[in-house]
Amino acid sequence: MNDEQITINTINHDTVEEQDDEINKLTTSSSSSTSSSPSTSYITLNNTPISTTTTTTQPNIPITTLPPPPPPITTAATITITSTSTTLNNNSNNNNKNDSVLKLNIGGEIYYTTVSTLLSDSNSMFYLMFGTGRFNLQKGDDGTIFIDRDGRYFHYILNWLRSKFIPFIKDEAIRESVMNEAKYYQITSLIEYMQYQIASQPPPPDIEKFSQKEILQLVNLSHPNQQIQLPSANLSGLDLSGLNLKNANLRFANLEGSILKYCNLEDANLESANLKNCDLRFSNISCCILQRAQLQNSQLQYSSFVGSNLTDAELCDAQLQSADFQSANLQGSNLQGANLLDTNLQNAKVQGTSFSRVLNVQRAKNLKR
Repeated sequence: MNDEQITINTINHDTVEEQDDEINKLTTSSSSSTSSSPSTSYITLNNTPISTTTTTTQPNIPITTLPPPPPPITTAATITITSTSTTLNNNSNNNNKNDSVLKLNIGGEIYYTTVSTLLSDSNSMFYLMFGTGRFNLQKGDDGTIFIDRDGRYFHYILNWLRSKFIPFIKDEAIRESVMNEAKYYQITSLIEYMQYQIASQPPPPDIEKFSQKEILQLVNLSHPNQQIQLPSANLSGLDLSGLNLKNANLRFANLEGSILKYCNLEDANLESANLKNCDLRFSNISCCILQRAQLQNSQLQYSSFVGSNLTDAELCDAQLQSADFQSANLQGSNLQGANLLDTNLQNAKVQGTSFSRVLNVQRAKNLKR
């Protein structure tokens, strides 16, 4: 630190004490304006230099020495970065490979697709061909891969691999061909999906089944003396209430579940006809041929079977309350579980008829066994 010289020009001091006070003030001012190092001041009073020295003592602050920081591990960082970069490059290469376009020749039909599409089903043959490297694929000069299969159905295979959906194929021949191709390519998911589609379809309409409208037209256009011919016809589930089917030929016809209330079936031929679960209440079924007819669980209350032939007919669990079987032939028929409350069996032939578990047999009228 350089020495500092301060010159004070005093004018008048009355006493020596005033001079000493002035010196003390100057000394204090000088020490506060200097650094902590010792300094020397020169004061001139009345042209007589006076030297003063001031010293400022700093407190002793202990200094703690910190250990040096560890050197950077540049090698490990370099390895990590290199490994990450390699992984990213590998993934990028795989993605580029999977997105590459393939040209396929399927039995002469040309298709374009990507490797990722063919690899979408890990259980398929395509995954073994293009995903495992176990197959040595032979490519043509233009890079085409040939597969010796029917190319007409391959678009169904590709569409399934792309979106996991194909619409229901209504043509049975085409559907079977696509199923065979799916089996060849081992695409189990497509096979199961097509089987589910088939099972979910409503039953096809019976082209041989008559509609109610057709039967009404047939009956209305027929001459009263003309016999209506409906042998083996499918009339199941139809509402034919009140129709005049007198003398109709309904042998082997399927009338299961039909509604035939108030119908006139006099002299009709219903041999071996299926009349299960039919509603025949209040109908005229007299003088009918009902041999081996199936009448299980049918509603026959208040119907007339006078003089009808019901040999070997099945009437299990039929409701026969107040029905009229006067002079009917019931030989060999099965009435197990039927309800005979107030049923008229006057002069009916019941030899060999099964009355097991018959309800209200004691209430049947004129029953002779």
